[in-house]
Amino acid sequence: MNQDSDSKSSTRMIQEKIPSSRNRYVIVGTLVSGFIVLSAYFNLELHRNIGYSHFAYVPIIFASFWWGRKSIYVAIILGIDVLAFRFFSDFTSPLWADLFRVGAFLIVATVIGELSTELMRTYRALTEREDRLKKTNASLREFSKLRRAFLHIAIHDLKSPVSATTMLLHSLETLLGSSVTPKQKHLMSRMHSRLDEADSFLRDFQFFAALEDTSQVRKHAKKTDLNKVIKRVVESNLYLAADKKHKLSTDLQKDLPPVGGVERLLSEVVANLVTNAIKYTPDRGRIIVRSFAKDECIICVEVEDNGIGISNENQKKLFKEFVRIKDNDVSGKKVPGIGLGLSIVKRIVEMHGGRVFLRSEPEKGSVFGFDISVCPDHDTPPILSPIRLPQIGGA
Repeated sequence: MNQDSDSKSSTRMIQEKIPSSRNRYVIVGTLVSGFIVLSAYFNLELHRNIGYSHFAYVPIIFASFWWGRKSIYVAIILGIDVLAFRFFSDFTSPLWADLFRVGAFLIVATVIGELSTELMRTYRALTEREDRLKKTNASLREFSKLRRAFLHIAIHDLKSPVSATTMLLHSLETLLGSSVTPKQKHLMSRMHSRLDEADSFLRDFQFFAALEDTSQVRKHAKKTDLNKVIKRVVESNLYLAADKKHKLSTDLQKDLPPVGGVERLLSEVVANLVTNAIKYTPDRGRIIVRSFAKDECIICVEVEDNGIGISNENQKKLFKEFVRIKDNDVSGKKVPGIGLGLSIVKRIVEMHGGRVFLRSEPEKGSVFGFDISVCPDHDTPPILSPIRLPQIGGA
């Protein structure tokens, strides 16, 4: 909206500086009449026809700017005026001098008129493109509203049956008690697994929908201690790592400067990277989460694992929405997911003015990480940095 209002105000200012069509005729007509009177005074009263001719360029230049090639008519009128006084003036200059003046009028009108015509044509083309861009932006804003509305409705309509089914399954297990057969227990376990996957899908989808409206997210920006965020995420995932006998550890720089952002979102970024490392690392793997200051302005967080790794071809598309890598089997099992986790990571980091990166080789593990700016020295740091860090690597 601000860009539209700025472009409208600038266009309005330009239009206000350009006189209307009627006023242009009045101005040029007045200047031409003034030149004719001036030429009569110089020729008939002062008996001089040299000192006044340069005043003819004033109406010619105005006409050239406003009417383009049509300014040649003004140059012809003033040229006729100069030549006419050869017959009425007592003092007559050489014919070549008068022809030189008339030729100069015509050349100036032609050159400036051509330039003005091209400028006006370019201005009209730019104005038309600006109008098309405004319409496109309006359509995109409307589409974004519809997309957000659809996401919220879809999530709401899907969460209710999933939650109800989960509750009914728990009730059924309670009613059956110890009379459940091994086969029934296996089927119920599979049902729980599928419901957990659906719940995880809806959680990611809901978070993805929340990121559509960045204006609401920015209101919660504050100084954030990344080390504190990392410790909390690692502690909450120790049980998940223990299930696969992973060694999950941290290497955090002490006295790390705070960053500006939303703690809940940055926690989601670290959690996504850590859980991905756990899922894509075979049993008894090693995962380490690091934090360090690259310089006095940039903080870096890395999650390194010795998992299955990612090929260069797959790295290029890894951070796109709903992208699932085909060869992502770990210990012969397909890793569940819908391909939103890393796209959420990328979107959150870029909302904070940072960048995501990836270093990986197949069968040699991966390093996922992000750089983010140190919090500026004021009370309400913006969630968006004025200078976005350049993207490199697999990001």
